[in-house]
Amino acid sequence: MNLLSLASKQIWPQVLAAAHLKPAQFFLLHSEDLAESRGPAQRLKRFFDNSGLVPKGGTRLEEISDSDFNAVERRLDELAATRQFNLGDCVLNFTGGNKLMATATFRWAARRGVRAFYLERRNQLTWFEPRDGDMFTRPEPLNGHRTDDLDPVALLCCQLDASEVQRPGQTLVLNEAGQKLTADDFFRRIQNGNDARPWLSFTGEADRSEKEGDSLEFAVAATLLKLGVKQVQRSLRLKVKSTAQVGTRLPHAEIDLLFTWGGRLWLVDCKDRMPAEDLVVNLRRHLPRSLNSNAQELLDRIQKELSIGQTKVMKEDLLAVREAGGLLGNVVCVRKAELPEEVLQFARHNHIAVVRKACLVTGLRDLLDPDRPADGRDLASLAAHFRK
Repeated sequence: MNLLSLASKQIWPQVLAAAHLKPAQFFLLHSEDLAESRGPAQRLKRFFDNSGLVPKGGTRLEEISDSDFNAVERRLDELAATRQFNLGDCVLNFTGGNKLMATATFRWAARRGVRAFYLERRNQLTWFEPRDGDMFTRPEPLNGHRTDDLDPVALLCCQLDASEVQRPGQTLVLNEAGQKLTADDFFRRIQNGNDARPWLSFTGEADRSEKEGDSLEFAVAATLLKLGVKQVQRSLRLKVKSTAQVGTRLPHAEIDLLFTWGGRLWLVDCKDRMPAEDLVVNLRRHLPRSLNSNAQELLDRIQKELSIGQTKVMKEDLLAVREAGGLLGNVVCVRKAELPEEVLQFARHNHIAVVRKACLVTGLRDLLDPDRPADGRDLASLAAHFRK
């Protein structure tokens, strides 16, 4: 099969299509726009050449217009003639590109009798198939878990534009001891606060000095791996992309955990400490109750400013995942403390999942497998909740 696909900044329509269709040749159709089309196409070609999704050397870059409707169709006809395509063995993916490119390539496919598809965010292909001079549609679900084995750092590098990976961090997988433990025993030990490191194998490097939140990061990674994630990357650092004139060594963002699941990149931010605003609450307990109004107002202001920091961290995570994971990126915040309602509202509005450390296993399981049927423990917990 020859797959012709419109390249754009979002890589997942290309990656998922390649994993699902397994084309012999993959033609990435891009415009001359370096940021929006040519650059992403070049990164995708490097990724496909190294990942095994497409036979090595089977990915080709082909430039088409992004502003001349008729020129797009002429270019595709020229490409078909030069490459001697059997049009019956061609498939067009018009999910990417701008609207003019998508419309022009679709019309070309309809006129030439070429099958085409569009990929929805819910991992559903809508096929457009020529028949009796018309185009008929049919939906087909796409299994995003076909990409679970792909290296999350390689996918991250493919998606990044303004940044680059300064340090890939550690690759974590379950070792033999972690694999031998039953899921119930494993998760019970995690929730009881046992150190997860004895159940993990490490490659790569992170910070040499141990940090306060390291134990939570390892617990989250171990839980994800036991729930089915193939590998978790820990402690990545990103820096602004270097140019020929300017180089930089300073990181501008650190990602606690990164993994691939269900056709998406997932970014996890872990905080294993009480929120800073609780310091003010504790301070009040040690101060005289008869504080004057100015002192009370100052404490209220300090507490409010510290609370804003929680939302700021989430905003930074959101910005990072929008570049790192694209439109199909997910952010998960794992917190020891219960967050204020206004922070939770911000998280809900921006589709950021919040998981409490006390409910780590169930919280992560629900995120990874939201459609799983309820088991006996779930039903018992629900019944207890309603009895209250």
